[in-house]
Amino acid sequence: MLAAGFVGLALLAAPAVARASGRPDRSVAAAAVAPYHGLAAWIDIYDGEPWDRPTVTIRRLARKGVGTIFLQTSNYRLPHAVHRPARVARMLATAHRHGLDVIAWYLPGFADLRRDWLRTKAAVTYASPAGDRFDGFAMDIEATAVRDIATRNRRLLRLSSRVRRLTGDGYGLGAIIPDPVSQRYWPRFPYRQVRAHYDVLLPMSYWTFQQRGAAQVYRYSRRTLRLIRARTGDRGVPVHLVGGLASHASVAEVRGFARAAIGGGAAGASLYDAAITTAGQWEQLSRLGRLRPAGAP
Repeated sequence: MLAAGFVGLALLAAPAVARASGRPDRSVAAAAVAPYHGLAAWIDIYDGEPWDRPTVTIRRLARKGVGTIFLQTSNYRLPHAVHRPARVARMLATAHRHGLDVIAWYLPGFADLRRDWLRTKAAVTYASPAGDRFDGFAMDIEATAVRDIATRNRRLLRLSSRVRRLTGDGYGLGAIIPDPVSQRYWPRFPYRQVRAHYDVLLPMSYWTFQQRGAAQVYRYSRRTLRLIRARTGDRGVPVHLVGGLASHASVAEVRGFARAAIGGGAAGASLYDAAITTAGQWEQLSRLGRLRPAGAP
């Protein structure tokens, strides 16, 4: 884990290091992306049991070999910036006691950038009464409320730039991006510009809507990795594959997905989401624990 699970408020107040190359400084990126490596699990605001039984949920995920929890804090439709903050505090405390990182994620709509900025800032600067903080933040880039693509792209990049100025370059920012294989609802996605602001890309490579069979899933996932590297112009970009809905996946397909993540050099991988992943799927996903940043134990 990063020191005490967070880089500290002093870093948040510091100016960002200049990115003349349009890419993060690798000396700080290695530590910043560590929570995005390996096997992760997702919890959204609509899940029942994880919020009702946060301590039990986190302990169970730790036993499954999960290293990171992606925890949704809000979305652009909700009236509050942080969903059930008392339960968030319990999840953070339990996760950190068990050696797990927790990354906040938020879904912006891009129609009201002030709201999106304040919700994002609330997640990045959140501190529980016990002093626990998130170990990173990931922007869920998928809302199509703004229909014009050019306008949506400009607003996305404006918000992303502001978030990076807030955090500085030592804080791990992730971009949860649309599936690069199927670009039907977000054509002309600005891969290179997004890469300039974020340390890790998390493509929603939802093969569960596209493919059937372990071999097809393997090829689809490997293609996703190739496309991300080609479109960002960065063969070394850290990629955390998000494979789709666990409820729509067979155990054999999950095996193919895990093989592709490992063989394709992904930083990490996960299915959506923790509440609907079966024991057989967890068994296949457990091999993703071998995806570790350089120098990690």
